[in-house]
This record gives sequence, C-alpha cells and structure tokens, in this order.
Amino acid sequence: MQINLAPDLSLPAIMVIFFLNYLIVRRFFLKPINEVLEARETESKTAEKLHDEALARFNEATSQIEARLHAAKREAAQLRERYRGDAAAHRQAMIDKTNNDAKAIVFEADEHLAKDVNAARETITRESESLAREAASRILGRAV
Repeated sequence: MQINLAPDLSLPAIMVIFFLNYLIVRRFFLKPINEVLEARETESKTAEKLHDEALARFNEATSQIEARLHAAKREAAQLRERYRGDAAAHRQAMIDKTNNDAKAIVFEADEHLAKDVNAARETITRESESLAREAASRILGRAV
C-alpha cells in the first residue's frame, strides 16, 4: 500500500467549510457569550464600586453620628452637673434657711421661757413673802 501525501481538492473545501463554520459560531455563539461575560464583569465592577462608595458613606455617617453622640453625652453630663450644682446650692440654701428659722424659733422660745421664768420667780417671790408672813402670823398667833 502506498500513501499519497499530495493534497486533494477536498482540503480547500474543508478549509472553506471550517472557516464558514468558525464565522457562524463566532457570530451566533461566541460573540453573545463574550458580550454576556463582559456585561457581567462590568456589572460586577460597577456593583463593587457602588458597594465601596456606600460603605465609605456609611463609615463617614457612622463616625459623624458617633461624634454627635459623644458631643450630646458630654453636653448632657455638663447639664446634669449644672443641675446637680443648682440642686446642691438650693439644698444648702434651704438648710441655711431652715437653720436660721430654727434658731429664730429657739431664740423666741428662749426669750419666752426666760420671761416665764422671771414671771414665775416674781410670783414665787411674792407668794413666798405672803406665805412667810401668813406662816409667821399663824406660828406667832398675831399679825406680822
């Protein structure tokens, strides 16, 4: 058997059919698939970019809210301390007023008691003198 290495006319026909088949597959199969793949890649990149931008905005908004929260806490603490100071001052004023009122009441009571004691002493002195005279009159049997 002898092998013929010379190309026959079927080779150009196969090459033309292969080239036409390649053009058809490229046009109706590979090109749409490549377009879909490129569109997906573009969407993926766009989505990733949007995600990164949204994450950056979120982080910025979070830091701003945290800063405002810290400022509000600081302000609330200052306000609380101011009201505590005002309450302590009011409490001290009420204690001082109550002490002064109590001292005035005690002073008035002391004065009233001193007057009552003096009146009782005078009454006792007068009555003791009259009782002494009466006792002496009875003991002696005559008026003194």
